Amino acid sequence: MNVLKVVLHIDEINKWQMVLNNAQNLINGAANKKYDIKIIVNGNAVNLFGQESDSNILKQVDALTKQKTEVFLCRNALQGNGINEVELPSNVSVVPAGIIKLVELEMTGYAYIKP
Repeated sequence: MNVLKVVLHIDEINKWQMVLNNAQNLINGAANKKYDIKIIVNGNAVNLFGQESDSNILKQVDALTKQKTEVFLCRNALQGNGINEVELPSNVSVVPAGIIKLVELEMTGYAYIKP
């Protein structure tokens, strides 16, 4: 059985709802297929986890991580936006550079989606 391998890229805070909807739609539409969804967060989109947090969006992120979606935050973007890693929720991971993670995933067959 083929696995749907998708990486969703978000770098604009106002695109969060679209990215989360895309991920959930993929999960809902996968039916009998296996899926592997990664969300890479860089740029000002990391501010969801800082001063511009939105509890509704954060709840949706949490729900997706419980459905085997992995969320990776760019350390460079976190530092650039003054967000302390120790204050991040446990359901997200930090990578040194989001762009490198994107390239690595694409090299291993993930479809790149950027709303």
